[in-house]
Amino acid sequence: GHRDVHLLAVDTTSRCPQRVAVAADAGVMELLGHRGAACTDTLENTLAAVERALFLGADGVEVDVRLTADGVPVVHHDPHLRRTAGDDRALSSLTWDAVQELPIAIPRLEDVLELVRGRGRLVVELKSPSWPAATRGDLPAVVAAVLRRHDLRDVLVSSFDRPRLGRLRGLLTVRTGLLLRPGVPMRVGLLRAVSDGHDEAHPHVLSALTGLDLIGWAHGQGLGVTAWTVDRPDHLRRLAEAGVDAAICDDPVAARVRLESRRQRSALSA
Repeated sequence: GHRDVHLLAVDTTSRCPQRVAVAADAGVMELLGHRGAACTDTLENTLAAVERALFLGADGVEVDVRLTADGVPVVHHDPHLRRTAGDDRALSSLTWDAVQELPIAIPRLEDVLELVRGRGRLVVELKSPSWPAATRGDLPAVVAAVLRRHDLRDVLVSSFDRPRLGRLRGLLTVRTGLLLRPGVPMRVGLLRAVSDGHDEAHPHVLSALTGLDLIGWAHGQGLGVTAWTVDRPDHLRRLAEAGVDAAICDDPVAARVRLESRRQRSALSA
């Protein structure tokens, strides 16, 4: 069976062209937008970036969550605002009211959940207190309290921080995925994810590519595999052929078109 989705047309002059209709096979590797959609005219981890990815046909999105000074979970990758807003202050030093006065539109986790609901998968990454910088407050407890108010069938929470992710699992029944740092061997990372009782392992793309023979073993353990961050056509092809469940991509819709174009070429030459 096929499902009709709106996908990004291949266009060498723009990373955000018009959407086009392409038929994608059900069951193929899912493609999730990294921090929404990394288009040049859309700031990452914003509602606009999430909407763009979903509108163009991504299977879902991955976002990062941190706490403000007054304990509001907001979506932002860096611990400070230097790269996104030209502001040297730490996000955790600002109240939610102060965040709303910034020149960039940082959304609450609640807002992203509402936007994505029923439209695709949502991967919520809990930022680690030790990487890239400390985060104030009890992030697992606050995120669990927000998630309880929502349908969690298409939500997965991920983190590099094993204790923090384990704490969330103790507070809430939700799918979880262990993020694996670059350089962590696939075998080691998969064993950690299975031992900790997670639903998925999220290896860096280069680690995943060196452990493609382990994908079948992971599936046999009931463990899904989602690789990050994947945009090179040859990497996408190898991961898809090995049975990787999903790939987090800066440009997920262009990635889909590349995979679909290759599938069509293969079908014609068969």
